[in-house]
Amino acid sequence: DNGKETIIFDTFLSPGVTGELVNMISQMGLSPVRYVINSHCHNDHIRGNQVFGEDVKIISTKRTKELIAEWEPQDIQYEKEHAPARFKHYDSLYQTFTGDTSSRQFQQILMWRPYYEVLMNSHQEVSTRLPDTFVDSIYHLNGPERQVTLITYGAGHTDSDLMLYLPDDEIAFTGDIIFNNCHPYLAHGSIEGLQVWLDKLDSMKIRTIVPGHGEIGTATLITDMQDYVSVVLDQANELVAQDISAEEIEDIPVPAQFSDWWFARFYTMNLNFAYDMALRAQDVDTVR
Repeated sequence: DNGKETIIFDTFLSPGVTGELVNMISQMGLSPVRYVINSHCHNDHIRGNQVFGEDVKIISTKRTKELIAEWEPQDIQYEKEHAPARFKHYDSLYQTFTGDTSSRQFQQILMWRPYYEVLMNSHQEVSTRLPDTFVDSIYHLNGPERQVTLITYGAGHTDSDLMLYLPDDEIAFTGDIIFNNCHPYLAHGSIEGLQVWLDKLDSMKIRTIVPGHGEIGTATLITDMQDYVSVVLDQANELVAQDISAEEIEDIPVPAQFSDWWFARFYTMNLNFAYDMALRAQDVDTVR
């Protein structure tokens, strides 16, 4: 709330969840919602756009709008076909689980079961609303009580990402440029671009980070992400140098320093992505 209008950063996975957010804003007595930010194109950040009327502007980069328009029909169709089976799988694990309910195994079930349940049920009401206002570098939404700045540095987590920065409060809403205690997903974006993003964030005055996934944290999350990317790149380059095949990557364990992070299955995907990138770089060097 900047003192005259409320700005929502990302709209979650379903209209129902976004509706709960709108109700909470009303209960808190905040200013009217006038702007919604889509940090990037993934379904869990945009599916509540339709909740808002035409008087609310949906802001993103132009490339994010293009990606939403291209991917959402495909993603929704895929989810309609596969989400029920995935929910059934995790629901079965939930119903038959007899182990330690505080274990990571059970907590994973508690995470993925409702994810697929929401996907399965929300398809009956999801209607894609595209962004209508665009940021190409910096965009200000300042009010009498708070400065609000939208910033894009281009590709990072996806082909195009957008963050929200409160300079006076030194708070950054980073979208999926930053994950906290979770493996990021690199394969829809640019590793080099992500490194640029992280370097830019590292140069800003930031005390608090609201990440795309995981708990709110401090600026140390930037270093955590930089370290993660470096480890993935170093390992990928080493695998290429040792002539390790892509098939063998499936058997490589998550490095110890990230072994307790959520979304562990992303590590293999990220390593494959970086491995392909290292192979292409090697081929270019060979041609030269």
